[in-house]
Amino acid sequence: MNYCTLEDIRGHVPEARLVEITDDTNPNATGAVKTEIVDKAIAESSDIIDAYIGKRFQLPLPGIPSVLRTICIDLSIYNLYERVTELNVSDGMQLRYKNAIALLKGIAEGDVSIGIVPEEAPAEMGFSTKSKSGDAVFTMDSMRSL
Repeated sequence: MNYCTLEDIRGHVPEARLVEITDDTNPNATGAVKTEIVDKAIAESSDIIDAYIGKRFQLPLPGIPSVLRTICIDLSIYNLYERVTELNVSDGMQLRYKNAIALLKGIAEGDVSIGIVPEEAPAEMGFSTKSKSGDAVFTMDSMRSL
């Protein structure tokens, strides 16, 4: 599941800059945003998000919480800039990346809410032939006394 879209990224990066960071393959430059490059950055960012939150939540999530959309946008923009070595990733962009990862860690640990309650592990049903101490509940001796 992708947590953001190209349109979400367009809301944060001017079109000319998106062209600059995606249409850098000469001699095949077209002067347009290469959506496959953006889609790859979004997919990679979404995979990172899943890696963190997957230990706490059943994936795929029933919807996309806004905090995860924001994290995915920040990670994707960072990945797009980082792939073009001539462009320096700004200190602000690096800080947003680090904050996004820190937020993912907080979500994974349960310190930060995304508005979805994690599913509880299913309660054990039925009965067991062992006690909590691990000893057998039913032994030959106990069965004879019945």
